[in-house]
Amino acid sequence: MIAQDINSKPEVTIASLLDEMVDKDELAKLPQYAYKTLQASSYSRKSVSENKEGWFDNADASQFIREEVNEGRKEYVLMEVEGPGAIVRFWSTWHAQKFSMGTLRIYFDNSLTPQIEGRIDEIISSNKNVGAALSQKVASFQENGGWFEGHNLYFPLPYAKHCKVTYQKADETVDDVLYYQINYRQYSSEVSVQTYEKGDWKNRELQRNIRAASKKLAQYNPTISKGKKNFLYGVVKAGDSISTQVQGNRAIRKIAVKINAAHMEQALRSTVIAMEFDGKKTVWAPIGDFFGTGYKLSPHRTWMSELNKDGEMRLNFPMPFQNTAKITIHNFGKEDVELENIEFVHAPWEWDSRSLYFHANWRNYPNISTSEKKDINYIEIKGKGKYVGDALALFNNSYEWWGEGDEKIYVDGETFPSHFGTGTEDYYGYAWCSVVDFETPFIAQPIGEGNRSPGLTVNSRWRSLDAIPFDKSLNFDMEIWHWASTEMDYAATTYWYGTKNSEAFFKESKEAVQFPLKFADRFEAEGFDIEQVKGGEVITQAFLSYDWSARNHLFWKDIKKNDSLNLTFYSEKERKGELVMVFTNAPDYVVVDVSLNGKIIFKDLDLFGEKVSLQKYLAENEVIQKGENSLMLKVKGGKRKGVKVDKLGFDFLQVN
Repeated sequence: MIAQDINSKPEVTIASLLDEMVDKDELAKLPQYAYKTLQASSYSRKSVSENKEGWFDNADASQFIREEVNEGRKEYVLMEVEGPGAIVRFWSTWHAQKFSMGTLRIYFDNSLTPQIEGRIDEIISSNKNVGAALSQKVASFQENGGWFEGHNLYFPLPYAKHCKVTYQKADETVDDVLYYQINYRQYSSEVSVQTYEKGDWKNRELQRNIRAASKKLAQYNPTISKGKKNFLYGVVKAGDSISTQVQGNRAIRKIAVKINAAHMEQALRSTVIAMEFDGKKTVWAPIGDFFGTGYKLSPHRTWMSELNKDGEMRLNFPMPFQNTAKITIHNFGKEDVELENIEFVHAPWEWDSRSLYFHANWRNYPNISTSEKKDINYIEIKGKGKYVGDALALFNNSYEWWGEGDEKIYVDGETFPSHFGTGTEDYYGYAWCSVVDFETPFIAQPIGEGNRSPGLTVNSRWRSLDAIPFDKSLNFDMEIWHWASTEMDYAATTYWYGTKNSEAFFKESKEAVQFPLKFADRFEAEGFDIEQVKGGEVITQAFLSYDWSARNHLFWKDIKKNDSLNLTFYSEKERKGELVMVFTNAPDYVVVDVSLNGKIIFKDLDLFGEKVSLQKYLAENEVIQKGENSLMLKVKGGKRKGVKVDKLGFDFLQVN
């Protein structure tokens, strides 16, 4: 490192990184201090070249750099790098450790003593010092008696000279399985970085910075009070388009869209938003994919996107321009689409040498065969800019898991990717093919129906400190690695910033947005939205020894007489006929009334069974209505001699 003036203040500190994390405008600019974003992970070490056997190997757990002994204890090294730099995202998951957690240690600046030391779960995902916005576990579900989750730490950990991360098993006799991804910045040697010191996240002044950042992240999409608004209203006929323009040295800071159509799912895919900034085409994506909800409206919130219960979609990326912004809505569908409201909020922007143009591009791979593992391309970019996020919408045709595939991101002509992942769901911050929906500031799964059964899945990841700068190029491949030989529909929307000369290689294809969409015939109970729970606890539970559809059921436990559970689910069309509901039966399961859209269809349904089993219950001439449906379960009792009756298991529903 170049020597620093002892009286000068470091340019990069924990406080400065927290400020940068919640400053959306920084996304739209070249880095103030030059850095590369890199990744250390437990990817399979058999993957050495795409031209050699092992490129698609799936042995991506407990792959460490080396083993070493420190003060008599065996430690496994996950990452060791020279500084200056900063860890900016730490994801991990495990399963053998459910009864005894191992110890995570982080050493800075070649110290022999770790500055951070403790149980891995308490540091990454339940860190009370940094709060829920910066330390979280997501998509929790119970399988075979153990809890399975993705664990995420976004609190930045800067270092001036060196960083080493190690893991010590709680019990060396246990086959301890650890998956990990660590995203970190590597600053140029001229940048002065203040190293994290032991106990920093308990520092009173720093706690104020943490609370301020967490508050901004928790606000997700706060109302933008300053700025002018442009609107689009009316009906866009099939095959037509409508446009509006904004003039001046400004930035669009929020886009809000609400549409209405006879077939909303198809409209979300075949209605396309296109944008031009200063005459440069940079955005082309279906409305639903652009806002991170695919072709189904599923309310959720993240820091960059939101879909509310009224069906309004919002995106809050800053989109600066010097002279003119043009926004066009194309209707490539066969039916008219009503623009109930399209609102653009824009404000002044001081364009300078760091300013970049916003891009959003969509790639579609319909009916893609999974019989052979392959890499498919999210985006290929030539030029200078920053990669800031993506959203994935896919339809799985199988009852098997689709997402073992790893991300492979090449920056500036790399021959081996500097980001090599451990699974698609790991890239999106969760784990273990969980069907549980979740939302956090930087990651979301608003729809997880297709993770273990035929259905739609939507994942999104928004980058802040882990944005990836590139000087010459960026190429993002994602591996298709499915447990079954089947077909999938796979569509990725990518978000990035670039200079005027930066260019993405993708094809605007109106034919691709016109492909018929796919829907599941079965409604998995664990995928229902929980509107209200009066009594007990609802979780998603899986045991491989039971033949539940999609390997899971909705499990309601610790319940008593008169407790109730209100669920909702969505159907893209009206369905009439024989209603089939599958419940779990067991000795300690209750008697329940079941109501669909306000009508009791099963009264005093006794879910008792001598042993755990599945049972179909049939009702003739029932209707699932198009759109939102409600289902209520009300506990009637179920006392049995010598048995505490306090559970209910619901597998799936369908109409034949």
